Amino acid sequence: MSWAERLLRLSETSTFRHASLTAFVFLLMAFGSILVSSRQIESLLVDHVRDMVLADIQEHERKANLRNAAALSRALAATTLRENDGNIALMLSPRGDLLFGERYLQQALIVDNQQSASWRNVVIHGRDGNLMRMFGMQVRLGDGGVFFSAFNILPMLERVRVIPIVAGSGLFAVLLTSLAIGLYSSLRSMRRVDRIRSALRSYVGSEREVTVPASPSGDEFDLLGMDINNVLARISLLMDEVKSVSSHLAHELRTPLTRLHNRLAGVAERVDGDLRDEILDAVEEAERIQRMFKAVLRIGEIEAGRCAHSFEWFDARGLLTDVADYYQPLAEASGVTLRLDAAAGRSLLGDRALLFQALANLLENALKYAGITLLARLHDGCVEIGVADDGPGIPPDLRGEAVKRFRRLHGSEQTGSGLGLALVNAIAKLHSGALVLEENQPHGLLAVLCLARNHWDEERGGLIEALRG
Repeated sequence: MSWAERLLRLSETSTFRHASLTAFVFLLMAFGSILVSSRQIESLLVDHVRDMVLADIQEHERKANLRNAAALSRALAATTLRENDGNIALMLSPRGDLLFGERYLQQALIVDNQQSASWRNVVIHGRDGNLMRMFGMQVRLGDGGVFFSAFNILPMLERVRVIPIVAGSGLFAVLLTSLAIGLYSSLRSMRRVDRIRSALRSYVGSEREVTVPASPSGDEFDLLGMDINNVLARISLLMDEVKSVSSHLAHELRTPLTRLHNRLAGVAERVDGDLRDEILDAVEEAERIQRMFKAVLRIGEIEAGRCAHSFEWFDARGLLTDVADYYQPLAEASGVTLRLDAAAGRSLLGDRALLFQALANLLENALKYAGITLLARLHDGCVEIGVADDGPGIPPDLRGEAVKRFRRLHGSEQTGSGLGLALVNAIAKLHSGALVLEENQPHGLLAVLCLARNHWDEERGGLIEALRG
């Protein structure tokens, strides 16, 4: 699985979605905190500057410097205030002449004869061309002069703005950490869910001993795993009981059916006429029931692994040839042509007798059609061995039902018991494969046992041919 597919699967997990939602909420809170804190800090800074300006003006008023512009100018000149300190002072005479301060600051004043004092918050360019934001109070003196005391708050704002940026960076780091933790938790949860799903798929694939990893002292996934293991164990027990009952019932009925068959056959030999024909029909029905019980017992033995089987390497074409030779008389009587599609010199690993029985069942189902091909090949990464015919085939939506027990898809007039394909499917699973039903182009049914590729060996088959030669 590629990283892109892993990330896509990860993004679909509920844990990742919860972590992403939490991270998104944290992100909104971080941005909101930065905006609110920036405004709050600026407001606090302006209040602080206002207090310092008022303190400066009150100090001059205490010293009686606010009565005369000339006296205030001399007092200001005696101080060591500089523009770089942030404190700015400007003094104008009653006629508007500059007595103290920089001339470019005079442009920031608004001379208003009606107000004795007013606050000013203006942005101008300083002597070096940099922006200055001056916040201060403009006061009209007793002799008509104008005094302006202010601070350049722009450098202060730039310094304090670092605080919300640092705080936001910290929140963003917390956000990334929470997202990383969420990703790790999601990845861990996804792995544990994958293990549970893998165990369930293996169980569906007839691995009845599989269990979900779980610890009694674990978290909710372990508790779920324990419950799943209990359910699987209960299902396995019930399935074994059902199989045991059906197999035991078939085994117990086989003996009285055999006796019934023999007695009916004996009676048929002693009577004539229509009664003999009816008794012979009853004998055929008894034989059909016996074959059905034998098939049920055989399927149960194969599925439970109790049947005698021995895997060995053998020539694949030789197996198909033996099946064709066995059914050739019946095929000729039915007007059916048998063809082989298997290269010589290729060996197959499996139980030869069981695979012969599987091919025989498939062939018996196809004998009613004109053209039949027995094949053994490599196809789509697996080994296929089976039968292809030119009949009507099986609709795709019914192929899953066809391999189940007692499923007859063509009506009640069908004479079969519905166990042939079920038996073939059981043999395929015994070989770690599956029975696959597909459309045979241009028409018909292709029924093959799809086995793992390691069941196929060309070199070993060539060696077998060489030894036979």
